Amino acid sequence: MGLQARQGQVPDGSAVIQVRIMTMTITLKSFLAGLVLLGSTPAFAGQSILSLLSAETAESQAFSFVLANQMQGSGNAVEVLLCGQAGDIVLKAAPAAQMAPVTPQGASVKALAERFLKQGGKISVCAIYLPNRKLTPDALIEGVAVANPKEMADKVANPAIRVIGQ
Repeated sequence: MGLQARQGQVPDGSAVIQVRIMTMTITLKSFLAGLVLLGSTPAFAGQSILSLLSAETAESQAFSFVLANQMQGSGNAVEVLLCGQAGDIVLKAAPAAQMAPVTPQGASVKALAERFLKQGGKISVCAIYLPNRKLTPDALIEGVAVANPKEMADKVANPAIRVIGQ
C-alpha cells in the first residue's frame, strides 16, 4: 500500500516506515550539506583581532604567529603588537633564536612573521622597544611599524576588537 490511504483506513506499518526513512534521509542530507558549508566558511570570519606578544621563548612566539596566520587565513583582520624580546623577531638582523626552526615544518619565528606580513597582516613593535635598544625604525624588516601608544590603547579598549595576549 502506498502513502495514500482510503477514507477511514490507516496506512500500514511499511508505509509509515517508508515516510520516516525518507524524512530521516532528507534531514541527514540537509545536515551534511550544512557541515560542508560550515567547513568552507570560517565560523568567526570578519573579526578584528589584536594579538599582544611579549613571550620570550621562540616556541611561544611561533605559537602566536601560527595562530595569527590561521586567524588571518580564516578571514579575520589580525594585527600583532610585539614588545620586549618578542620585538627581536622583526629585526633585519634577528638573533639566532628567531632564525632557528621551531615548527614541525621547519619554519622559524621570523619566517612565520614574514609570512603573516606577506598575507596582509600588520605587525608593530611597542613604542619603547627601539629606544631601549638604541635602534631606529630602519632596523626593522619591511612592513613593520612602530606602534603609537594612544592608537594601541584605543584598540585595546575598543569592544569591537578582540584582544589576545601572550
